[in-house]
Amino acid sequence: MKEFKVRPHESIGPARLGMTREDIRAALGIPSHIEAAHVKWGIRFPDKDCFYDNAFQVSYGGRMKAEFIEVSSRPDYTVTFDGVPVHGSPPETVVAAIRKHAEPDKADPEYPMNIFFPRLDLSLYREHSEEGRFDAISISTREYGKQRTG
Repeated sequence: MKEFKVRPHESIGPARLGMTREDIRAALGIPSHIEAAHVKWGIRFPDKDCFYDNAFQVSYGGRMKAEFIEVSSRPDYTVTFDGVPVHGSPPETVVAAIRKHAEPDKADPEYPMNIFFPRLDLSLYREHSEEGRFDAISISTREYGKQRTG
């Protein structure tokens, strides 16, 4: 089974922030879905490629370089942060591993359902409960992260 290591401000597995769309596709293969940049509900959505049946998503910014990577759980790979499986471990274990590097933003209106670590530009998402395991993890460039924090 593949292991995709999360490295904030750098990469998740073979997908590195700052890579061109062509380089991302060379690393991950043919996208399962492609989304062109658009505006919906007054929100700007960037160009995006999705891989592994849309579970591994890469968004592109200026000059079509990767600026945001989000990965959900799949049976054919494991996503880890400092050796801790993000999707298979209890939430408190995942958060404790990340807190060794940065504190979460407890003032974020989505906390604790979703947890954002501003210093790392890293987010953990879950869909069903504040105690449930995390469904996805994302990293971004510092510039992209600043859009979130204003």
